[in-house]
Amino acid sequence: MSYAAGDVVLVDLGTTPPGREQAGVRPAIFVSAEGGVSLLIPLSSNAARLQFKGTVRIEPDDKNKLAKPSVALVFQLRAVDSRRLLHKIGALRAKDKQAINRVLRSIVLIK
Repeated sequence: MSYAAGDVVLVDLGTTPPGREQAGVRPAIFVSAEGGVSLLIPLSSNAARLQFKGTVRIEPDDKNKLAKPSVALVFQLRAVDSRRLLHKIGALRAKDKQAINRVLRSIVLIK
């Protein structure tokens, strides 16, 4: 299946890694793919994660089809094998994509 930037996907991030990386089956935001590897932004339902600068709150709606308010952990942008993507859940609205792009630019820009 092909995905577009801003799609909300269900992904299997594997078993719990050491440290603070997200793991398990969870929703994520698809960013891009190349050579069988996808870039994703994991989502968390833990609102306390908003304390970190590289995050964006995403409210559930009829387009993204999230079950509950979520926090996009933009600072945890990660590459995964595309076979870990299970299926599309929904897609972000333009305002949420814009908010995520602002945070992406602030954390990945090399000056």
